[in-house]
Amino acid sequence: MVIQESALKLYSTLCEVEGLTKNERYLALSKIPDHLTQMFIFFSLPSSM
Repeated sequence: MVIQESALKLYSTLCEVEGLTKNERYLALSKIPDHLTQMFIFFSLPSSM
């Protein structure tokens, strides 16, 4: 269930990333969920770098 919840909130989280264009968000959205490790890493990153 955690994986499904993460996939559902992925787009809204990508919208919060400064500097991403709409096309870049959709590109990430099309790739990240296919690789569970990448999604885990994405949600583990600190919110400000």
